[in-house]
Amino acid sequence: MKIAIEHHNDQFNVLLSSKEGAEPFLTIKGCRIVNGRNGPFVSWPARKLESGKYWNHVYASEAFGAAVIAAAGGAPEPAPPPRPAPPPAPKRGTAFDDMDNDPPF
Repeated sequence: MKIAIEHHNDQFNVLLSSKEGAEPFLTIKGCRIVNGRNGPFVSWPARKLESGKYWNHVYASEAFGAAVIAAAGGAPEPAPPPRPAPPPAPKRGTAFDDMDNDPPF
């Protein structure tokens, strides 16, 4: 079986065909690779139900998921570390003692 990948922005499509150059017999659209707690995994397409739970459209074995990750080019780059928070703004007084430091004109 031949696994081909079509990249579209942050998602990709998986095309399965019987051999190289053959027309795909199955296309799975809307897949992503996600870095999870136990390493990267393929996030298959799903639909969120009114109850808040997700209904998966595709179930695949770990071996097939690993083959798709390898065909897609491996795990995504880790996210950059978050920027430090900006320093707090200087506190302004509310009494008359700060009037000389902040003239109204």
